Amino acid sequence: MTKKHLIRCIECSELGLLSPVDQSPEYDNDQGEWSVTERDDKAAFLERHQGHRLEELQIIEDSAISHEDYGEPVGASYFEATNGQERFVVKRFRKSVSDPQGYELIPGKLHRTLVELHVDERAILKELEEAFSPRRLSLDKIRVYVKQLEETVSALDPGELEAVPFEGHNPSVRYFYLDEGVVDRVSERAFQHLCRADVKILDAFLRENLADDLFMAAGRIRFRVDSDGCNQPSKHRAF
Repeated sequence: MTKKHLIRCIECSELGLLSPVDQSPEYDNDQGEWSVTERDDKAAFLERHQGHRLEELQIIEDSAISHEDYGEPVGASYFEATNGQERFVVKRFRKSVSDPQGYELIPGKLHRTLVELHVDERAILKELEEAFSPRRLSLDKIRVYVKQLEETVSALDPGELEAVPFEGHNPSVRYFYLDEGVVDRVSERAFQHLCRADVKILDAFLRENLADDLFMAAGRIRFRVDSDGCNQPSKHRAF
C-alpha cells in the first residue's frame, strides 16, 4: 500500500485508489478466447470529477484490519487515511470476484481491542496423544492437562506475553509466545486434578516445545470506528 494513494472528490465523496498499475490493461477469457481492454483509472477518475474539488489522502501504514483472510477476494477490509487535518477510515469492499473494488469514506478513527486469547486445543490434544497415549498417559489425563492450558491462557493479559513478530493468514488475529511462567501456572492448576508425576511429564513436553507454532496463543482483534471529534455527533460502528 505504500506505493498507492487515494484521491478524494470532496463534492461527491467518491474515492479513487491510484497506483502504478492504473494504466494496466484488463484481460478477460471467454471460453478460451482472450480479450484485452485498455484502462486508465486515474484519467477516468479525473474526467468524472472535472471541475470538482479534489484532495489527496495519505494512507496510514499498518492500519489495515479485516475479519477476512488476506487471500479472500470478496468481503470488506478497513484502513486509515488522512488529508493532514482530518483522519478517515476507508472501507474497501468487493461483493463478487467479477466486481471492481469499491471504497467508502467513514469519518473517524479505528479502535482495536484484543480479545479471546486461546490455544488450539484440538491440535495440541492430538499432538500429546500421539506422544504419550496410550502407554504412558491415558487420553483422559491428557485432556485434563490441555483443558488447564486453555483456561490458563484465556485468563492471561496479552501484555504479559511476547508478540510473535509476523502475521498469520488473517489480519484480525495476533499470535503470542507462551513462556515458562505460563507453564508454571498450568502446572499449579493441573496438580489439582492429576498426580505430580503425570504433570511433570506433560510440563517437560510443553517446555521443550514452547517455540513450536502449535503452542502459540492466538488473540482475536475486535475493532470499531469511533467518530468522536469529527465534527459530528459521537457514534460508534463496531465490526
